[in-house]
Amino acid sequence: MGKSIERSIAAQQEFSKLELLLAQTANDATKCLKVLKRNLAEYDRRHRLRFLNTSRSFMRSDIRVAKDLASDLRHVGTRIRKSKSPTESEINAARISMNETAEAMNDLKKAGRVYDQNNGMSGGISDIMDNVLGGKDDKERETKGGLFGENDKAKQSKTPKGGLFGAGDKNIESRPSGGIRKSADTVEAVVRSTLSDSFSGFNALENQISATEKTLSPSLAERAKEAVADVANKLVGDSSTSPTPQDKKGLIM
Repeated sequence: MGKSIERSIAAQQEFSKLELLLAQTANDATKCLKVLKRNLAEYDRRHRLRFLNTSRSFMRSDIRVAKDLASDLRHVGTRIRKSKSPTESEINAARISMNETAEAMNDLKKAGRVYDQNNGMSGGISDIMDNVLGGKDDKERETKGGLFGENDKAKQSKTPKGGLFGAGDKNIESRPSGGIRKSADTVEAVVRSTLSDSFSGFNALENQISATEKTLSPSLAERAKEAVADVANKLVGDSSTSPTPQDKKGLIM
C-alpha cells in the first residue's frame, strides 16, 4: 500500500509539471510563429515583394496549421488539469500533440524551400560561391572518410538528439577553412534561423512526458518485490490455517 501511495503522489506531481510544460511549449511556439511572420515581412520588404507573391502570403496557411497544433498542446494541458486522476490516455494525447506540432514546425522549413524553388531563389549566390571556394576542402575530406570525417562526427555527437532543431538550423556556419559564412538570403534560411533563435524545441516536453509515464507503471524490480511479498503472505496464511499434529491425531481418533 505504501508503495502504491508513493507512486500516486509522484504521478500527480509529474502530471502537474507536464501540464505547465505543455502550456509553456505552446506559448513559446506561438511567439516564435509571430516572430517568423515579422521576419518574413522584412524579407518581403528587402526584396521588394508585393501582394500575393510575398513569402508571408505563401507561408500563411502553414503558419496557421502550426499555430493551431500548438494550441492543441495547451488544450491537452487543460484536460490534465481538469482530470481528477489523469491516466495513460492523457500521456498519449500529449505525445501525439507534441509530435504533430513538431512535424508542422518542420514543415515550415520545407514550405520555405518550395517558395525559394518556385521563385528561383534556391541555393542563392552565397552558396554558389561557397561551393566554388569550398570544393577543394570537400574533396580533401571525402578522401579521409567522407564529408563526415572524424571532426564532423565529433561535432555531430555533441548535437542533442531527439529534439526538433539541431546545429544545422543556425544561420551562421563554420567553413572548413576556419572562416565563417552567412547562409543564403532565402526564405528557407529565414525560417531556419527564426526557429533556431526563437524556439527551444520539444526536448524538455519530450523528457517530461517520459518521466510522467514512468510514474504510472512501477519498475520491473518493484513488480518483482511485490510479487515475492504476495507469495510470502500467501505462504504465511497457508501455514497459519494448516492443521497441527494434535489436530491430525484428533482427526485420526
